[in-house]
Amino acid sequence: MGPEPERRIETVMTRRRFLGALALGGTALGGVALGGAALGGCSDPPDFVRKAGRRIERTLDPLDPTTAEGRGPEPAAFKPPAPSLAAPTHPDTLPLECDVCVVGGGAAGFAAAVVAARMGAHTILVEESFMLGGNTTRGLVNLDRVTYGGDVSLVAGLFREVLLDLEERGEAVYPSAATQFSVPYDADGLRRTLLEKALKAGVDIRLGAEMFQAAAEERRIAALWALEQGRLLEIRAQLFVDCTGDGHLGHLAGNGYWLGDRTHGQIQGTTLIFYAAPVDFDRLVAYAEEEGSQNTVHQVIGLRSFMKQAIKDGLIGGTPQRGLLINRTTKPGVVSISGSESYIDHLSPGAAARIATELQEQDFQIHAALKERVPGFEASGIVRLAERPYLREGRRLIGYKQLTAEEILQAVKPADSVARGWYPIDLHVAYTGGPVHLGQLRSGDWYGIPYACLVARDVDNLLMAGRCISVTHEALGSTRISQVSFALGQAAGVAAALALREEMRPADLEAELVRSEVQKQGGLV
Repeated sequence: MGPEPERRIETVMTRRRFLGALALGGTALGGVALGGAALGGCSDPPDFVRKAGRRIERTLDPLDPTTAEGRGPEPAAFKPPAPSLAAPTHPDTLPLECDVCVVGGGAAGFAAAVVAARMGAHTILVEESFMLGGNTTRGLVNLDRVTYGGDVSLVAGLFREVLLDLEERGEAVYPSAATQFSVPYDADGLRRTLLEKALKAGVDIRLGAEMFQAAAEERRIAALWALEQGRLLEIRAQLFVDCTGDGHLGHLAGNGYWLGDRTHGQIQGTTLIFYAAPVDFDRLVAYAEEEGSQNTVHQVIGLRSFMKQAIKDGLIGGTPQRGLLINRTTKPGVVSISGSESYIDHLSPGAAARIATELQEQDFQIHAALKERVPGFEASGIVRLAERPYLREGRRLIGYKQLTAEEILQAVKPADSVARGWYPIDLHVAYTGGPVHLGQLRSGDWYGIPYACLVARDVDNLLMAGRCISVTHEALGSTRISQVSFALGQAAGVAAALALREEMRPADLEAELVRSEVQKQGGLV
């Protein structure tokens, strides 16, 4: 079946039904914290959510057999439109050829392009905006917790290299136990660092270029086309990497995909992060502690009572989160605030303007309420809105394997793992009435992401990295964070370069070769 038109948000599934649908026989998985999900806002730290061993009570309502095993693989998928074979006509066309073409310059695309280029592949990076970094720069998304619990950081590889460069410039605080492994950073400094590194690696970067068509036949992408300032780019490559977040390239090239949850077809909500200043962080923390929020030296998670009362009093409309995530940046008095939420599908035609309007209004309302009611915000104003919303979910391209929530919560470490994840399963979804925190690993533990999740099933010369890899809707609640995207991009860049060197399809490449090279580059597998 093809993509559906815009889906209406349905809230008939209660929190209890949803949790029951996700339970496997109502038991706790070994080594995993699986208690009742925490509703109402941003992610909760481990000690706030639940204790290991608590059972999820099975609902008494009859379950749809397609959702009863909600932690397992998804049974259904979308069939994409048939890829075009005809080249578009344009009066000004520039033909380009390369070894590897990466589409999407977010955290994953940056890493994939840089690593492939460093390994000797002539690499073109196509990015629709005028900066690299995606959610981390355009979206102002905090680099939240590079480990979750424990005392060992999972920063490694190219991501570590980036953070060290930022720290040297005074544009980031390197994560440690003292920071609770959060990473205060300057988004503009990160923007500069990523572009510098990509250029130094020899990547042919095409900023302001939007890919809109791909030609594929006999299971291979022959070319793609992008508009760069009114000029048509025709790019031919031996291998392509989809790092668009929404699986745009795989979709246009004919690779199958999943979209939304398995019951309602709804994707995770979007958030527009904003900066406020000047904010007296010490006074904010003192207030937040009295309210029962979770606080560190750089972060406040909660203010739930404040949000509940502000919503009740009509100060904040729409569907905001039920709590706030407030992070210090490296600039004195400047904090980032995540609290807005829209459940409109951003892939629906014409949806972007409505999403932006809804989120912007919530942001201004949230700040006005903070300024009126929360100590530390009295003299503040909004100094910056993110260029684009924080997009948590889009198409998930079908690979040779699909990572599931069950594997994440069991901390499975497969033999073909090429990257690590550790974040809780944090779903921002409308069908539970708000964000829901499903479960997390033991403190300091991690799970492996198989190489097969990065290899497209239906297109032989396509890899993917970032949000659009082959995972379930529930698993994406953990794998979607930017730190993991850096690692996935590095693995995809390595795989592309090695497949070229070995003259074989990515699907035929031994995962151990990828693992070995990632480790050689300082990455964790």
